[in-house]
Amino acid sequence: MTRLSRTLGLAALALAGTVLGCAPYSALCADEMDCREGNDADIDACIVQYETQEDIADIYGCTDLWDRYLDCAAQEFRCDNGNTWTTGGDCSDEWGDYNDCVN
Repeated sequence: MTRLSRTLGLAALALAGTVLGCAPYSALCADEMDCREGNDADIDACIVQYETQEDIADIYGCTDLWDRYLDCAAQEFRCDNGNTWTTGGDCSDEWGDYNDCVN
């Protein structure tokens, strides 16, 4: 459960955006939980975390950077080794720009 929680936390930081809205959060979370063998409660928690990141982006004026990262992550996230949800580092620059903005 700790590994799942840690991954959900990272995913929450990695995924959200006002351009895509809630429906893509649902799809991304469902894909992640399929990979990680999560359940409906995990999907719901994942969505809440993405929505929280969207709110943080709005508060700090980082919505454009968040959307840019989300666009990249939505294209690059994949299930690796049977249960690891990752972009393989393909969105590191986008994540770094967003993270710098909110911190």
